Amino acid sequence: MQDNSIKSTCSYCGVGCGLLIKKDSKNKVSVEGDPDHPVNKGMLCSKGRNLHYVVNDTSDRLFYPQMRWSKSHPNLDRVDWDTALERAAHVFKSIIKQHGPDSVGFYVSGQCLTEEYYIANKLVKGFLGTNNIDTNSRLCMSSAVVGYKKTFGEDSVPISYADIELADCFLITGANPAYCHPILFRRIEAHKEKNPDVKIIAVDPRRTDTAAYADLHLQLLPGTDIILYNAIGRRLLEQGLVDKDFIDNHTEGFAQYRAQVMQLSLKEAAKQCGVPVADIKKAADIIGISKGFISMWAMGLNQSVVGTNKNFALLNLSLITGQVGKPGSGPFSLTGQPNAMGGREVGGMANLLAVHKDLMNENHRREVAHFWGVNEISGKPGYTATQMFEALETGRLKAVWIICTNPSVSLPDVRKVDKALQNAKFVVVQDISKRSDTLQYADLILPAAGWLEKEGTMTNSERRISHLPKVVEAPGEARPDVEILCDFAQKMGFRGFDYYNTSEIYQEYAAMTKGTNIDISYLNYDRLKNEGTFQWPVNTYRHTGTPRLFEDKKFYTPSKKAVFNIPSTLYNRSIKPDAEYPFVLTTGRVRDQWHTMTKTGKVSRLNTHYPTPVLEIHPVDAVKLKIREGTICEVASENGNVRVKAKLTDTIRQGVVFLPMHWGKKLASDLNRTNNLTQNMVDPQSKEPDFKFTAVRVEKYTKKREKIVVIGSGAAAFRFIQNYRERNTQDIICVFSKEAHPFYNRVLLPEYITEELSWEQLLKIKEQHLSTLDIRLFKNNSIVDIDKKSRTLKDSQGIYHAYDKLIVATGSRAFVPTDVRLDLPGRFTMRDKLDADRFKKYLMQSGIPNDQQHVVIVGGGLLGLELAAALRHKSVKITIIQRSSYLMERQLDSIASNMLANNVQQRGIQIYFDNEVSTVFDAEESHSLEVTLKSGKVLEANAIVYAVGTRPNIEIARKAGLKMGKGLRVNEYMQTSDASIFALGEIAEFRNQTFGITAAAEEQANILANYLAGDISNPYKGSVLMNILKFEDLDLCSIGQVSVPKNDPSYEEVIFMDVSKQYYKKCIIKDDLLVGAILMGDKQEFAEFKNLIDSRIELAEKRELLLRGATKQEPVKGKLICSCSQVGSGNIEEAIRQGCTDFTALCDQTGAGLGCGSCKTEVRELLTEATVKL
Repeated sequence: MQDNSIKSTCSYCGVGCGLLIKKDSKNKVSVEGDPDHPVNKGMLCSKGRNLHYVVNDTSDRLFYPQMRWSKSHPNLDRVDWDTALERAAHVFKSIIKQHGPDSVGFYVSGQCLTEEYYIANKLVKGFLGTNNIDTNSRLCMSSAVVGYKKTFGEDSVPISYADIELADCFLITGANPAYCHPILFRRIEAHKEKNPDVKIIAVDPRRTDTAAYADLHLQLLPGTDIILYNAIGRRLLEQGLVDKDFIDNHTEGFAQYRAQVMQLSLKEAAKQCGVPVADIKKAADIIGISKGFISMWAMGLNQSVVGTNKNFALLNLSLITGQVGKPGSGPFSLTGQPNAMGGREVGGMANLLAVHKDLMNENHRREVAHFWGVNEISGKPGYTATQMFEALETGRLKAVWIICTNPSVSLPDVRKVDKALQNAKFVVVQDISKRSDTLQYADLILPAAGWLEKEGTMTNSERRISHLPKVVEAPGEARPDVEILCDFAQKMGFRGFDYYNTSEIYQEYAAMTKGTNIDISYLNYDRLKNEGTFQWPVNTYRHTGTPRLFEDKKFYTPSKKAVFNIPSTLYNRSIKPDAEYPFVLTTGRVRDQWHTMTKTGKVSRLNTHYPTPVLEIHPVDAVKLKIREGTICEVASENGNVRVKAKLTDTIRQGVVFLPMHWGKKLASDLNRTNNLTQNMVDPQSKEPDFKFTAVRVEKYTKKREKIVVIGSGAAAFRFIQNYRERNTQDIICVFSKEAHPFYNRVLLPEYITEELSWEQLLKIKEQHLSTLDIRLFKNNSIVDIDKKSRTLKDSQGIYHAYDKLIVATGSRAFVPTDVRLDLPGRFTMRDKLDADRFKKYLMQSGIPNDQQHVVIVGGGLLGLELAAALRHKSVKITIIQRSSYLMERQLDSIASNMLANNVQQRGIQIYFDNEVSTVFDAEESHSLEVTLKSGKVLEANAIVYAVGTRPNIEIARKAGLKMGKGLRVNEYMQTSDASIFALGEIAEFRNQTFGITAAAEEQANILANYLAGDISNPYKGSVLMNILKFEDLDLCSIGQVSVPKNDPSYEEVIFMDVSKQYYKKCIIKDDLLVGAILMGDKQEFAEFKNLIDSRIELAEKRELLLRGATKQEPVKGKLICSCSQVGSGNIEEAIRQGCTDFTALCDQTGAGLGCGSCKTEVRELLTEATVKL
């Protein structure tokens, strides 16, 4: 078969993995690793493996431009592209005319393609006349840029990934590549497995997966990196483990370096950085005797107020050992974004010019101006990322254009950023997703094309340039960023932006590089498409690229020598912890998420490993604060606060806490947003913010004591009370029950009627145990009036009650046709204990033997059928009257319904389809009725039960003036239009849907209990409708959707059926998600299918196995370890206990590590721990 794969590059981190893209007949894409790509050789991490879901799911996409006509205009209106860009041009012209070019700015992204970066810089620096363009890459690697420039003369990474397999020593510091750059770490792991003598040293305040795998973990105190690296340098000098020839002939500044590293003894350095002297010596000795030494680092070094000094100290270790410009060696900065390197090449920062030219060099500015055909380039550095938003807040910057980034989550001291955006005169947000928190501040929203929807190039961390083709059309009116920028430039009246395609832009940029150290003038789209990727420079005809720089030991400095840069301080300059803020907060990423989750957050599979933000804290610290696992904590700094659950772990140092940075606002709350806390202090040279060292206070969250009133005593009310009391024992809880008997299981009423179950067996809690809930229970008492303004209630006895929080859980009542006389004997509904007792008493008083009784049940739904089956089990004659042609018409499709009807009739139950009850009269005999159907059929019966649906009890809510639909409208925290009133159960309407099942009510109750206890991390997302029919000798259930919408090709049905065996299995799939299922004859897969539907976890390669039931998938046991194969710690531990102690065999048996491999370190740890116990 012909291979129609299209080659591309992953759009996540800076590793730059190659992908093969395939399109199916429905224009949906799939991805797999490119086995021929030099970076990943077919491997993909969990994020890359699931990238196709991001492309195929357009539910969150921005489809058309939107504009606010003025700041006083509350809403954004849909407009066409011409209107949008003309408005943008008009506003920018007006502001520039009145306030000058430095009153506007652009904030762009390391996700932009090189062509987009280039055009943005040309537009802003060349034509708008300001250097106010910066990138979110400033937040990631600008300290590394300064380090490279000052050490080697330019921002040039000297190393290649191929050097990994040639090195025998790795110093990984301030980075967790096992999580953040998994494919590089897979290569290191594989290299070490083949060469066990290879040594890995990890430097990190946390015992990350990378540190756990390392031969030596230096768990330093945060902010003491310079002291540690200098101590290693001192040891190397003392032991003579340095390259004297390289130092003497190819470096400068060594004397000053030697003087500084000798300032502190190893003992003093060890004391200050918290690393034992023996470990410092061991690390230095490993580095010193290595033949190939690679240092790898990322945000842990860069994101610091002394980030450039940390980089200098680390780079100096490569210089004294001469480990630069030779195979298997070199300092390697790991970039976090796919094209951060490309942005650096085109001058994508406020203090840079394109092609590594220097903004402060007048000749360089003149050269760039001449190339672009403009008079001059301003010599004034522009606002950097944090400066830009400070200028917006003060009013110095009037307008900002934000492209492909989400500063409302990612910048430090982010509440200040929110204020800045609110204060701005004009905000343009150009993005792909309506999930971006920054959109709420936009005056103009421009929908952009995403990955695979546009053409361009990117450069990865090793200087490898790759071409990304357009594969699919962008949804709606979304357009490539470069087209948007060029059109805007032309509407501003600028020439030089009328490109025919992106290839022309790339050729212009490539020509600009000619004669520079990053010369790619002999590279073009044709070569990239036909020959593959290239590492710059590519500076001669047919040049194949440059894997390694400085092999001739000639550097880009004026002296051609590498420079020892001496840190200006040994000590961290961040605000130190004190009595008020005694902890150090460090922040970072988690394995399966990326940036602010507008992409990875869409993929349910990626949300299973680390579903909510938690505070990692050492158990000793937690005990002192009376914090336990799962305790809700308040974390505060000078800037703000967050509220999250605690995760106790000894992988972090005492006195240090960790928060992941991905989460933003949920509804109106920002209490999960880590960057509320971080400082906006920056490194004085790189201007990179300090995300890794913030002094914070940690406390157990304590809410003010409140009075909570619950109206109702059903499943939702009981579950709320039970769950809330586990979290809060201080609040007063009052419960009003209309019934004399609260908290019982209504679903089991049929079994109670037939006395298969006693009343006690229906109770959710025994009377004698009610006191454990510590509630004030008002039985036989309902609420008749709610006064929202005064927060008071009036009960049925005329007594008034105050509340702080009110929970309406009034449930529903049986629907009764208008002509039905329930006050007459023999007519019943079946909704509560009173109904059941009346029905039982009536049949008992009739004196008629069970096998001679005849009960007519109106309604062929779940309740009617279960009541019929229960009575039939006692030999009562049953007739069902069903208005439609099918039983359980809303819960089953026609096939399952027909099979069910056959089963019901085989039980001796008569069914009249497409019929209704016309009249019911008392017969002459006692306890007898004459039931006439619309068809004319007359039935003699002893009783008739109406089971034709329910109606929500919402009258009191409507009377109170709360917002209503078909139910009482609620948000993701079950909150109504009144902030103090909440709704649960059948009356709660969420996103235009009500959920009339017990499981949904209990799920809602748990959400609300968490929320009122202070936890906002688990919002309600709706419930999966499910129905399980309790019939003896028949398994039947339905979950989610049971039918496919007409004319919607995105749905698929998978059906297995054997009518003679009463076996029917139907699965409904949409976009690789299981969205519905019917199981008849065998429902053992119910739990698994429900979990898949409920969690919306993509089927991926598990589809065939799951749907055909070839083998039974084990449920996840314990903490989730492998998100690819859905394997938990319990699954792995169980396999080990059964004798599987070989690592490879363990992965094969459990499925862990067989996907992206990111979890292998955790699997190894579990195996090691379990083996020790064995």
